[in-house]
Amino acid sequence: MCRNSGGEKVKEEWKVRGRRFISPVVSVLVKYKVHPNILTVAGLWITVCASILYAEGAFRWGALVMLFGGLFDAIDGEVARRSGRVSVFGAFLDSTLDRFSDFFIFGGLIYYYRNNLIFFIALYVAVIFTLMISYIRARAEGLGYSPRSGPMDRTGRYFFIVITTFLGPEIFRWFIFVFIILVFITVVRRWKELYNYFKINNKKQIS
Repeated sequence: MCRNSGGEKVKEEWKVRGRRFISPVVSVLVKYKVHPNILTVAGLWITVCASILYAEGAFRWGALVMLFGGLFDAIDGEVARRSGRVSVFGAFLDSTLDRFSDFFIFGGLIYYYRNNLIFFIALYVAVIFTLMISYIRARAEGLGYSPRSGPMDRTGRYFFIVITTFLGPEIFRWFIFVFIILVFITVVRRWKELYNYFKINNKKQIS
């Protein structure tokens, strides 16, 4: 099954540009022997600060702090690779704290909209589909395959929330529904990708 779609190529190009952008910072951190796990934990605490700002209605500050926290999430893996500190535990820690980060961010947003039933429920739906995307990938990787189709991988979700929350709570609340549609599409596409992959591989094993 071909996975080199136009969308995937664009994502890869942006990832390469991102690595170039953070390269000087990574070099400094490697030079001073900063452990990548420290960066991972620091990124989580910065995300907690962003979630508090969202809960208090300071959406623009929350978006900026969340963006800053995302820098740590981007550089910890690069630091691990360059410093030769890649480990199974490090990957597990990074993945686990990513889930906590999602919970905190959505928790802050849900708290802010707690008195508006429509947007309160909409955010819960968004959380469910977000967790489904993460679960599908984790479960599939346990079976030997990593699905990546769909517009809302973690990077896509991250920047969507940063950009739309920066516009303020009155505008962001309408983007919640756009977010739900996009994460739902991602869930469906990954289900389809997995179905096709395992269908083909089951036939190969039988033959």
